[in-house]
Amino acid sequence: AFLYTGSRYLFALAQNRQAPRFLLKCSKAGVPIWCVLITASISLLTYMSVSSGSNTVFEWFQNLTTISTLFTWVSINWAYIRFHAALKAQGIDRNTLPFKSPFQPYLGWVALVFFSLIIFFNGFDVFVGGFDWQDFITDYIGVPIYFGLLIGWKLFKRTKFVKAEEADLFTGKAALDAVEWPERKPRN
Repeated sequence: AFLYTGSRYLFALAQNRQAPRFLLKCSKAGVPIWCVLITASISLLTYMSVSSGSNTVFEWFQNLTTISTLFTWVSINWAYIRFHAALKAQGIDRNTLPFKSPFQPYLGWVALVFFSLIIFFNGFDVFVGGFDWQDFITDYIGVPIYFGLLIGWKLFKRTKFVKAEEADLFTGKAALDAVEWPERKPRN
């Protein structure tokens, strides 16, 4: 399942010009060849378990995936906070939206601070009882990677942060408004 979804995510990134274009090459059956190969190559990391340093490498990957998941939630919350600011700046009432959650944007801010604190204190044990630079790198390597990718993307693609007043909230809205959402009753 992960091979399928991972390769399709990589293919979608290439379609959106957020990954190299060679990833768009498909077989006659429509399988994105390079995306599948790259995603499958990650499984080769399992051979690292035969080495003596496999535990260390496992901790690196575990920490990197944990931090990247936390940064994903930070990004989701930041995107919602900016979306809410755009709604407010453009005079759009939240009650006109088909879906909305209570206590917003306050819960967005609470979650943003919560996940940021977890990221910040992720490697707190490094500072207690003696500093260990290897543990520090392992605990915090995700932070410069995240900001490096963010800044690199902004510089490479020359994108700018969108002001709330200028955010495009209407492209594609007509198509979504035309969808009839099924009425679902909870079964539990």
